[in-house]
Amino acid sequence: MGDSTTGKGGDGGSYDGQQVEVGGNVGLLVPQPSSILINVTGGEGGGGNDQSSRLQGASGGGGGGTGIATSAAITSTGIIIGGRGGDGDFGVSQGAGGGGGGGAGVATSSNFTNIGTVIGGAGGNGVDNASTHEHSGGGGGGAGVYVVNNKDLAIILNTGTITGGRGGDHSAWPADFGAAGGEGEGGAAGSPSAGGTSAQGGVGVIGQDMSVVNDGTISGGIGGTGGAGAGERNAAVVFLGGINNLTLTSRSVINGIVRGDGDDSLTLQNTLNKEDRGQSGGYELSAEQFQDFESLWVYGGRWTVGDPLAKMRIVLYGGALVVTKSTSLDTQHIFARGGAIEASGNQTLGQPFLLGKNPNDPSISGLYVQGKDDLVLTGVLSGDGDLTKNGSGRLTLRGINTYTGLTKVSGGTLTQGAPKGFSTASSRYEVGTDGTLDLGGLDTILAALYNAGTINMNNGAPGTTLTITGDYVGNGGTIVFNTVLGGDDSKTDKLMVGGDTGGHTNVQVVNVGGLGAQTVKGIQIITVGGQSGGNFSLVSSYTTKDGQKAVLGGSYAYTLHQGPAQGAQDGNWYLISQYVDHNPDDPGIPAAPETPAIRYGANVPVYEGYVQTMQALNKLSTLQERVGKRYMTGENGDGRTSGGMVNAHGIWARVGGGHDRLEPATLTGVKQEINTFILQAGVDGQFYEDENGKLIAGITGQYGTAHSNIVARDGDGRISTNAWSLGATATWIGNDGFYVDTQGQVTWFESDLNSDTANVGLASGRRATGYALSVETGKRIAVKGNWALTPQAQLIWSSINADDFEDVWQANVSVTRGNSLAARFGLAASYDSSWQGSDGRMVKRSVYGITNLYREFLDGARVNISGVDFNIDNGRTWAGIGAGGTYAWADGKYAVYGEGSVNTSLNHFADSYAVKGSVGFKVKW
Repeated sequence: MGDSTTGKGGDGGSYDGQQVEVGGNVGLLVPQPSSILINVTGGEGGGGNDQSSRLQGASGGGGGGTGIATSAAITSTGIIIGGRGGDGDFGVSQGAGGGGGGGAGVATSSNFTNIGTVIGGAGGNGVDNASTHEHSGGGGGGAGVYVVNNKDLAIILNTGTITGGRGGDHSAWPADFGAAGGEGEGGAAGSPSAGGTSAQGGVGVIGQDMSVVNDGTISGGIGGTGGAGAGERNAAVVFLGGINNLTLTSRSVINGIVRGDGDDSLTLQNTLNKEDRGQSGGYELSAEQFQDFESLWVYGGRWTVGDPLAKMRIVLYGGALVVTKSTSLDTQHIFARGGAIEASGNQTLGQPFLLGKNPNDPSISGLYVQGKDDLVLTGVLSGDGDLTKNGSGRLTLRGINTYTGLTKVSGGTLTQGAPKGFSTASSRYEVGTDGTLDLGGLDTILAALYNAGTINMNNGAPGTTLTITGDYVGNGGTIVFNTVLGGDDSKTDKLMVGGDTGGHTNVQVVNVGGLGAQTVKGIQIITVGGQSGGNFSLVSSYTTKDGQKAVLGGSYAYTLHQGPAQGAQDGNWYLISQYVDHNPDDPGIPAAPETPAIRYGANVPVYEGYVQTMQALNKLSTLQERVGKRYMTGENGDGRTSGGMVNAHGIWARVGGGHDRLEPATLTGVKQEINTFILQAGVDGQFYEDENGKLIAGITGQYGTAHSNIVARDGDGRISTNAWSLGATATWIGNDGFYVDTQGQVTWFESDLNSDTANVGLASGRRATGYALSVETGKRIAVKGNWALTPQAQLIWSSINADDFEDVWQANVSVTRGNSLAARFGLAASYDSSWQGSDGRMVKRSVYGITNLYREFLDGARVNISGVDFNIDNGRTWAGIGAGGTYAWADGKYAVYGEGSVNTSLNHFADSYAVKGSVGFKVKW
């Protein structure tokens, strides 16, 4: 790099201010453009001298010499240091002299490029002698670069390090004599201390009419020690007037304040290349550090801004400004030519934006808004540039915007916060796959729309209309409609396209409190004025049994079709709640059947089978099913006579199972299979006896389960029910064979209801209470031999009271009719026998067959689903046969018994039937 050049030191100034000799010499004088490859140091100022012989205080130290002085454009790769100021001196009998100021590292009136290191000269030290009460201030540090006497704009480009010189140590006491130190050649840009204040460090770069471009480090010098402000850093850059600019790259480091004075602008870049609009670097910029700028220009980098940095204008060509306050960009105008704004925390900005084209890159235009936090713009967006929304946050527009460029939503949500927040003049709106366009519930007019993301009409009440004056093209995007699902005139969001439609679009329908209804033509949600070439498909988690996506409104299912269900076909799109036949020549165009079947939801068949599932567990058994031939022992022990011999106390238990296959008359054509299991136990005993017979009473407890499988036109499903019951019984056994049996029971149900078609749980833990009463009477009539006939009749009342509930699709479900009143007429033929066992005690056996006829007197069950009644009629007349028996031993102390039966509906013979069986065990004591 070559040898260092050091200037000659000079003498200090005298007390009377007369220069004894000059300060330090210039290290290197450069008269023409050059590249400096050597290290250069300015000359050191001479030390102060004792002037006591002249009855004067000591002289101050001489100023340091400038490292390089030039009037030509130069580039330096070496180390350049301004000369150090000379130290002050003691006065033998008078005051001490102050230190000299440091010289500038570089003094120039032209352009200067620094690739190496530039350091301002250090200030000379003052005197600090408490014993002689002599104190003098240190000299100020020299500027790193001092632009002086320039006629044109001077460009200072720094990719290295520029640092102001360190201030000299010690501070002056104003009562002492002595001379201030001499000023370093070229200007120290620091100051000697006075009144107990430490000497300042030098400014990093100082001058006027200059453009400072920093891709390295610029630092102000550190103040000297010994007084107030000791160790404080001076300004990094100071503009002294004129027109100035400071350019920072993302690698720039500024230590110290930057102070403007004139027409000053701050430029931010990602790299030294203005065309690099990347955001790979940058840092937080403080208005306390960067002071008094009129303009802010952003070409690249990612910069965080708190308080405003510019008074008049901000111009965004690239990069990003991250705003932390609503006042971060508090200027009159913001010009966006391809730069970005990002909110740190949710922010609101009120400034107008003028969107324009980037003159250097036609692909970059207007304003970009990015980041994860939400931003609200209340000012007007105008101009011919684009608006682009990136990032996951929400951008809300509340101004009456008029810009004419494209509107792109590449990420996050763009929300219309006020009428005409979405510019009707914008040439086209483009919504990307990760973007959402939210109309904010406001009727909106757009010129054209390309949709690969999501369009939200409104986050709430329906009735919003999106009008596209031109064409609409879907590219797998989604439009969300809010609709009160009902009849044709239902309130709904709408898409109205004046031009053509193309591509594919998903349609999501949100039912807003609609109870559903049968449509005639359908609910029109999309109107097409031009060629209706676009395909719109309903998206839903629910697929009907015939393979169509549907949305539920109460008990009705709606599918989306091009053209109405009835009437002349058109290119519009309708939500239809009935089955639509399709034209085989064009499956996309529905034909209009004369009597279209209503399309109910997949939940309806499940609810049609709800009451029947519980009734299967709630109905009471016959006396013989419950306890077998419990009271079969006559006084003669022949097992068939009419005597009423009854054991005093007994305990019994039985298990039972059943399978019901039902095809009731319903609106959805339900076919239901119910498998039941019960475990019942009881205890009873004799409570009264007279010459006519005996009264037996008892209590019962029961646990039961039912699993129901439902198949229907509109959907398949399952119901699982658990039931817990408590009951009481009372039976009169006459000595003449006549008997009356009464039962009462209350049951608590808990059910889970599921749709297999929709693969969803409709409701779980649904509770209901069942009540049942039974009166049975008959008379055992002995016939030939061991045979007996028992004609009998039974009246059974069964009622289900279920809690109302709302299912997973917001359908309101209530059981409005759950009562049954049925009569049974039966005739049993039994064969009874008895004998003495090997233990000497009696063994008794009874087998029987029975035939029954059933008649229902009420109208069947009814459920109401969101205001629509659904009746379930299993047929009023049933018939059945059964067989069973009882085997008792040990003088009747122990017995097992059981019965099996098959019943069928006479209204739906063999289509609706029930098979059941039970087996029990009893013990007497």
